[in-house]
Amino acid sequence: MKWNRISVLTIALGLFLMAGSAAIAQQEEMTEEEAAQKIQQLEKRSAELKRQQDALDRQLEEKNKVLKQKQDDYEKCIDELYALVGATRQDVDAFEARLKRLENKVAELLRLSPMDLLARKSEVDDAEEEYKNLAGNKISLLPAFYDRVQRMGENIRTLRETLSRAEKTYVVGTWSKDRDCLWNIAKKPDIYGDAFKWPKIWQKNRDQIKNPDLIYPGQVLKVPAPAPLTPEEESAARRYYRQKREAEMGGDMGTSPENVNK
Repeated sequence: MKWNRISVLTIALGLFLMAGSAAIAQQEEMTEEEAAQKIQQLEKRSAELKRQQDALDRQLEEKNKVLKQKQDDYEKCIDELYALVGATRQDVDAFEARLKRLENKVAELLRLSPMDLLARKSEVDDAEEEYKNLAGNKISLLPAFYDRVQRMGENIRTLRETLSRAEKTYVVGTWSKDRDCLWNIAKKPDIYGDAFKWPKIWQKNRDQIKNPDLIYPGQVLKVPAPAPLTPEEESAARRYYRQKREAEMGGDMGTSPENVNK
């Protein structure tokens, strides 16, 4: 009895699968009329998409025309603007190249220390001259360059201020009135506020100070920017003090930077 029940179930399942397969096969089959309708639907959809594409192409063409007109108007405006300052496109391009080179040079100089900048003072002079030439050109008034040229002027002034601090000068007075000597000059608050930095002034003015014990009223001394003594300045000071000691041991008391210029 049990075997018969299993057999019936197996036969029923087989019949169900066969019926399902037949239904699927019937569903997948399409009549000639149905196929024609499907093709008609696809052709209609294709035609609609073609119309949409043509409409988009026309819109794009119109927008390109508008864009080209605006570009032409812009180019015409630029030419008229250049004409106002008496320049051609080639003139403007050349101006831009000169300004860019100057910007790079000034940026490099701004990164230098005061003493390094002082050593390259001639480059600051050249940069300032080029700036004046550019600022005097009407092309500098164009919107593309006006702000850049103004910033360049500010940077040139910054360089000059830095040089001014590094190039401070001092006019030597008399010993009786001003007590001026290298030691006392270096000690002044507006110079170094440190008498032991007197070798900086000596070494900077070797062209007119052969002996640091001898300076004279009216001399205009260049005063380097405040900074620690360089190895060269320290070496010069040690050499001076050694020679002074040797002179004292030999009986020649000599003088010192503290008590000259009488």
